[in-house]
Amino acid sequence: MNVRDLISILKAIDGRDQNLRDLVNLHSIDALTCLAAGAGAKEGASLLAFYRENGAGDAISSAAGASAVIRFTEWDAIHVPSCATPGAMAVPASLIFAQDYEAHVRAVAAGHAVGVALSEAVGGVSALPETWPGLFAAPAVAAVSAAIALGLSDEQGAQALVLSMAGSSGRNGRPSGMPSARWLAIGEATLKGIRAALAAKAGIKGDLGLLSPSWMKGQAAAAVALEPGHVDTLAIRGVGMKPFVSARQGVNAIQAFRHLLEKGINPNTIDTIEVFLPPVVTPVVSRPLVTEDRLSTIAHLGLQLGIAAFEPDRLVDVERARPFNADVMALAKRVTITADDTLTGEGWPARIVVSKKGQTREAVWLQTSSEGAQLMLDRKIGSLPATTAQRLQSLQATLAEAGTAVVQEARSLLLTFTDVSFPRSEAA
Repeated sequence: MNVRDLISILKAIDGRDQNLRDLVNLHSIDALTCLAAGAGAKEGASLLAFYRENGAGDAISSAAGASAVIRFTEWDAIHVPSCATPGAMAVPASLIFAQDYEAHVRAVAAGHAVGVALSEAVGGVSALPETWPGLFAAPAVAAVSAAIALGLSDEQGAQALVLSMAGSSGRNGRPSGMPSARWLAIGEATLKGIRAALAAKAGIKGDLGLLSPSWMKGQAAAAVALEPGHVDTLAIRGVGMKPFVSARQGVNAIQAFRHLLEKGINPNTIDTIEVFLPPVVTPVVSRPLVTEDRLSTIAHLGLQLGIAAFEPDRLVDVERARPFNADVMALAKRVTITADDTLTGEGWPARIVVSKKGQTREAVWLQTSSEGAQLMLDRKIGSLPATTAQRLQSLQATLAEAGTAVVQEARSLLLTFTDVSFPRSEAA
């Protein structure tokens, strides 16, 4: 696909469309809420300190740090088929440059569109684990969002996109330790994308033929040529919020288990739990549990079910630093995960069978939540310290009014959160 054509499609997004505005408002607040939650955790604070102390100390460094922390939480919104999480890059990149509300709407929507398009073309979930689609697309998300927020021309936007993707790949390995290079990679990709937009504005030229079919195929075995069909200017509609701090691959199983608990199952009487998931997602949630590895405690599905049963408040624990109680760990060991190719659908459906005293109870969960996105967001905001929650709620009301100063208010909140000068998350 011609890069100029791609940018032309994205630049035509209508920032006055009310449905689009509502979605961008929702995702902007969700990203800032994740930032607030992650900044209150030790690793999140370390990432922000790195960007303050080793960056230019300006808003661009703050945006990079914000992107890293939003993604670090594993609580940010995701487009399931493509494994794209564009809000982490699009919202900060837009907020530091957009001078008015309409520009912010267009920038965030375009960032989501290009992020989903590139993540799908590189193979989506099929590209894992060698290539991380969200990281692959991250520089482009930041570049396009920044370019549109800056009001760059179509030609400059096309240059920003190819400059951001030159030399990029989604291959990050499996970094361990804390702070993890997994999240630093997102911050650096955002920084690269923003600087690519600034370079394009300064007249620097790239290779407009970069995103060729052969180049795309070289990024992952599952990759295909980027085609117009990949580009949906309303892609943000398909990016869903996560109700818990958890690998998205296991969220439906958690929901199904919580449903059974609400129906009266006593977790102390459970003998075994069998979880059936689509084959493509089972490797992520069935890796051995390493309690010293934060990401393992977020991905391991047995642990999530143990938390849901005995420490449900910790489903929104971003940091995962405190040890889990003995009941949680014991239940985690009684969970088995089986790949079931009869479970189909973009939402990664789950079936769960709970056995106790020779009897079984079963639940099937097809989608992330029966709740509305706003209700999920309200609960997420409510998990934060009161002062932080109030500021986010106030901004949410201002965004709904689309006032002239709303972008400046949102930018100010992002800079406050990246400065870590507010109360730590209660989950931390």
